[in-house]
Formats: sequence, structure tokens, C-alpha cells
Amino acid sequence: MKILVVLNRMAHVRHFDRAIRVLAERGHRVVLASQEDDLRLGETLDHPSIEAVRAPQRRVDDWTHAAKALRRTRDFVRYLHPRYAEAVLLRRRAFTTMVGAVSGREDEVSTHFGELLRGMNVQEQRRLDKVLAKLETAIPIDPDVHAFVSAQRPDLLVVSPLVGVGFSQADFVKSARQQGVPSALLVFSWDNLSNKGLMHEVPDRVIVWNDTQREEATTLHQCPPERVVVTGAPRFDAFFEMLPLIPRQTLCESIGFNPQRPIVTYLCSSRFVAGEEREFVGRWIAALRASADPALAQCGIIVRPHPAGVKEWHVEPREVVRWPKPGRDKASISKPFADPQAVVMTSTLQNADQVLFDTVYHSAAVVGLNTSAEIEAAIVGRPVYTILDPAAEGQKGTLHFHYLLREHGGHVSLAADFDEHRRQLAAALAGDFDRAALRTFVRAFVRPNGLDRPVSPLVADAIEALGVGEPAMVRS
Repeated sequence: MKILVVLNRMAHVRHFDRAIRVLAERGHRVVLASQEDDLRLGETLDHPSIEAVRAPQRRVDDWTHAAKALRRTRDFVRYLHPRYAEAVLLRRRAFTTMVGAVSGREDEVSTHFGELLRGMNVQEQRRLDKVLAKLETAIPIDPDVHAFVSAQRPDLLVVSPLVGVGFSQADFVKSARQQGVPSALLVFSWDNLSNKGLMHEVPDRVIVWNDTQREEATTLHQCPPERVVVTGAPRFDAFFEMLPLIPRQTLCESIGFNPQRPIVTYLCSSRFVAGEEREFVGRWIAALRASADPALAQCGIIVRPHPAGVKEWHVEPREVVRWPKPGRDKASISKPFADPQAVVMTSTLQNADQVLFDTVYHSAAVVGLNTSAEIEAAIVGRPVYTILDPAAEGQKGTLHFHYLLREHGGHVSLAADFDEHRRQLAAALAGDFDRAALRTFVRAFVRPNGLDRPVSPLVADAIEALGVGEPAMVRS
């Protein structure tokens, strides 16, 4: 079977590369088609049955403007629903994108944003969405996309992530359907179905991580339940297999920590979620040092910047040391704070996951806003904490943040202020946290088919089943 996998960025393939390799090793031919960036990243899979090609990036026919305006308008309308009442940043982003597509004048955002929100109730929002969805059916197939899919002659199309605001992958699904080629969405990240755009063309199969995403697919995207299959999250398979590569004693000696004291790691989020996070981290460190608990007041603190925001934490080379890890790729450790027991740790893409694993493994507790890293911390078995930051508008305004909170069945303990946060951390450093709850969360959210079952083969199974016309394996 020839499987065409269309990605908006080739870099995303690393989150399900094992599933791709499993398909190739089972005898299938896999074509990785990137819409916008370096094809060499696809060559890292290095298998004779896997190739990387360029896919059409954007529509260029007479329907270009109309298709873009319609889809971006519908992406915005979803944020008028009450479930997104606090999602100010998400709504503003979708609105800005819509205005740019419709009028080309993004300066109108501030004038009309509030007026639009006040002028539409839930029923009107739903009716408008249905009208826009109906209009989507009038958009003809993109001729360039159609020619590309026809030339590839695939037996099966897989797209990811499909739901980005303003993305054009719906045209690939529409073309495949016209040619009788079954299509599948491989959900890239667990927050994509709730805080991005809509499925403007619903594929024949939607492969999700867990029951929460299954509910999102059916409720937020009107995907028929029989099309959804729950496999778990393939991107974390490698994380389950990792072991620390550096002893704790060596790590502490490398960065000037007292090895007898516990380590607390702060996992930063993106600039979109928390634009002033560096300033907040400084206040957070000061709050920990003011704790009446000696273990917390004197702990070592590691700050891990978000991979997309490393430059914001840049310091002079003379202030940087290298974490003595094997291989040519090493972690960079800098000390931008006056506190000698607080450091910032970054790493190259090649070893970023291993550095994150080692950092979390040697930590007694983890704090932060980066939800993906919070899931990884749960896999390692470390308690996770967060605190409401008024400057982080994207924190409480996203649905996926709330899914992780303990009060909603998740594993993250939320504090309303620094006093409560310090009490929570002090208890964690004393070993007072619910280990069973962490495993329960990981089982439900990351590996719902069993903690001991790697997910990548299950994803490959789901793709193969679609290719031969078998029904989705819907979990009960």
C-alpha cells in the first residue's frame, strides 16, 4: 500500500516517526509531503520505503481569496461559543486572521472585536457555523492539490495537523475523496482539536490520543463517532523508554548545585501563552526563596525555556557552561539570575528530549505552564504544579489547560497565589504527593490501551485498517 502523508511542516514528523517506520517495515511505501520547509528532516527516517517530497503550500486559483476568507471566518466563529468565553487570546488570534483574509486590514481588529462578541448569541453562532459549513461544499477542488494527489496515486492519504487556523489541508482531503482515496487525520498534539481551527473537510478516519480528544472530535468538529479511533499518543513512546544518561551527582557538580538539596524545575511555555514569563520566573524564584520551609528555600532551581523561545533567555557566552553529556550535542547551562542555585538549561533539537527527561528525572517537583512538558513529567512520575499568572492570558483561556488540572481529573495542582503554591511544593519535596494519580492520568491520557503498550504500532494498525476498509476500532 502506498501511503501519502501530508504535513504542514516536516519537523512535525518526529512526533509520529515511529509509526511511519512501522508502516515502512510492514512493507508499505510512505511518501512524506511537506508544505513549507526543509525536506531533509524527512530523510532522518532513512528507510528505502520512505521518501520526502514537496506538497503544494497554498491555493493559487480564482477561489484562493474566497476559500481563505470562508474558512478563516468559520475558524473565528467557533470562538464565539460560551465554552471559549475566557479564551481571549485564541479568539483574538482567530479574529485577526479572519480580518486579514476578508479585508486585508488587520487594523480593524480593535474597532470591531468587542462589537462582534456582544452581537451574537449561541443559537446565532450555531446557525452561522452551519451556513459557513454548507458554503464550504461549494468550494471546488484545488487544481494544484488535485494534480499533486493524482500524480502520487496513493492508496491512502494521511494529513496532519489539518486544524490549524487558515490551514489548507482540507483541500487534500477533498481531493482524495473525489478520487476515491480514503483519508485520515493524525492528530499532531493533544490541544489541536480545542484551540486551533476546524476540520473544514472531515476525513474518513480521525486518529486521536484519548477519550477526551474523541469527545472533542465529535462535539467540537461534528465528526461522526464511528470515524474516530483512540490509539494513545505516539509522540511519547520514546519518552517511556528513556533512562537518565547522567548521574545526579554529576549534574549537580556541573551546574554548581548542592547534591544534598532537592531540585525544582520550571518548564516555560510559549510567548503566545505567557509573553512576560521571564519576568514572572524571577518573581517565582524570589517567592520560593522566601519560603519558611528550608528544603524549598534552599532548593536548586532549573528553568527550561520553551523550545520556541530559547533566544529570549540568551546570555553572554562567558556565562554559559556545557552539560557533560556524551556525543557532540550538549546542553547549555546559563546563569542569568543573581541566585547561584538557579540556572537556565537549553539544548539542541537532537538531544532536547533526553535533556528534558534527565532534568525532570532528577527533580523532586515540576512547575510551569508548558502543558506538553507537564505530561512528560507525569510519565516520569514527578508531581506537577502551576500557579495562576495574570500576565499569562493564554493559560486559563485554553480548554486543554483545564483538562490537566486535578479538579478536572488531571494531574496538575493549581495554586491561586504564591502562599498556596509554596505549601504545595513544600509537601512535594517531602514526598507527599499522589503517585497513583499520576499513573492513572498517564494511562487515561497518553496510553489508554495500556501503559505497557507502545502507541506507534497501534497508530500503524489504525492506518492499515482504513486502507483495507476495516471499521474504526472505537474503544468502549
